[in-house]
Amino acid sequence: MKQTFTISPSIIFLICLLPFSVFSKKNLQLNLNEVKLTAIDGDADAQFELAGLYAGGEGVKQNLTEAVKCYRKAAEQGHDGAQFKLGLSYQNGKGVPQSDTEAYIWLDISAENGASLNGRGRAGELADEIRKNLTSIEVEEAKEITKLRQQKISQRVKENYTRIINELNEEGWEINMKIKDDGACFARAFRPVKPVSNTAQASASNWRSAFKSLKRLCNEWPVKESEEAEETREFNIQGD
Repeated sequence: MKQTFTISPSIIFLICLLPFSVFSKKNLQLNLNEVKLTAIDGDADAQFELAGLYAGGEGVKQNLTEAVKCYRKAAEQGHDGAQFKLGLSYQNGKGVPQSDTEAYIWLDISAENGASLNGRGRAGELADEIRKNLTSIEVEEAKEITKLRQQKISQRVKENYTRIINELNEEGWEINMKIKDDGACFARAFRPVKPVSNTAQASASNWRSAFKSLKRLCNEWPVKESEEAEETREFNIQGD
């Protein structure tokens, strides 16, 4: 007697999906390794991305403590998104002991990071809400801590963009920077090469983002350009 077997559509679907699932996991692992290496190198954007992976358990086991460590490293380099996430971590006690004072400090720092262009935003709203729960003495102490941290962060940001300027100078770029009337941080690079000169410019809510973009735009220029390729590369961003 001949026997017949019926395979359900759901089983067929899973069999077809398996190779794509394996491929996806492999790509995720490769991306994770790349992000880790870049984060170890000190890149604030990579540190922020790695923190998000740890926080969400994407490609790695969820580890809120490691997430906070990565957020802190990026925050100390002026990454406003990381400063915001670090403030939320303290507010909710995730990955660190709950602390209204630390939450207020980091959210206030994030709110002021680019506030001249974008305003204080959601970080400012949360900081103002938390402030209501602090005593006048706690608020004054927090302000002093905030001031000291902002000074250290500003120094780190300056060191980082000065390094970028030096690297671009070595490649023949001349750099100009200024604060625009609307509060934006504007950086422009010019390289007098033949047959045409190269220019690139970036405008952002803070110097960290502006110079990060400027460096990327300058790297997109080949060593030599044809006359048909003459153009100005411009990139505008509103924060991290």
